[in-house]
Amino acid sequence: MFKSTHKLAIATGTALLLVGASSQAAITEFTQNFEGLTPADGVNGLDDLGNNGWEVSANVYDGVGTFPGNYLYFYGAFYPAPNTGGGAFSAIANDDVSANASGTNYLNIYSDYDNRGAQEAGEIVNAFVLKQQSIDASDIGKILTFSFDAKRPDVEDDGLGGDASLAVGNNCSVECVAQAFVKTLDVNDNYNTTNYIIEVTTAISQANWTNYTITLDLSDPLLEGQLLQFGFETFATNDNPTGVYYDNIELALTGAEPESANVPIPTIALLGFGALLAWSGMSSIRKRLS
Repeated sequence: MFKSTHKLAIATGTALLLVGASSQAAITEFTQNFEGLTPADGVNGLDDLGNNGWEVSANVYDGVGTFPGNYLYFYGAFYPAPNTGGGAFSAIANDDVSANASGTNYLNIYSDYDNRGAQEAGEIVNAFVLKQQSIDASDIGKILTFSFDAKRPDVEDDGLGGDASLAVGNNCSVECVAQAFVKTLDVNDNYNTTNYIIEVTTAISQANWTNYTITLDLSDPLLEGQLLQFGFETFATNDNPTGVYYDNIELALTGAEPESANVPIPTIALLGFGALLAWSGMSSIRKRLS
């Protein structure tokens, strides 16, 4: 059942040692355009992302060999996502000149620059901002769709013909990666990853918003009881830029619901109904003959 679309899939999936608590319930559909939340200013709306269900954590790799290298440790334990405008994980922003016509606010995702030990040591920080839910029996057989608009920060002229923006991949000293993902983990098998589907956003437009969609087929009955995670992540070190903007996020389920009409009538019921009609007919004849 394992699915992956990127070389980082196995490395990241096996490094998730802890997951947040999530009660058994059907997947809840979700939409968010961030217009009702407060842009980060260090004072107001500090808990807006956390209260909206977004959580953060990170893995750290040594950066040796095949990127991102060997797993070192996990930290964060799925804390509420910050909206301080500081150097860690996430913030609601509204200063992009090419913001969507749907509004002005969007979600800015970036690395955890507050992990000074890893950043300065050249270790790869895999920072992720996500939501998580449990999959139950009523979800099996449906198609899950995670869609969003995305772009990288606008180009900023550095005066020398270069780009001074914090867009992911801009002048990175080592490989920088940003991506959106949908993941499932088997809670009864040491939280092993069973699906990990990604959309890489490392090199997307800095000028135009584009819509992206990730789909996951939930037809496998073994998914019942597993944990669903969806959101955004980055891989970087040395304080390299990792910024990507996301907006108009939607999690949806589609699939046939149980039919309530045109239900076949069991044969035994038809036989009983026929017998009732026959008895009624015979009774009517007797009355006319008497």
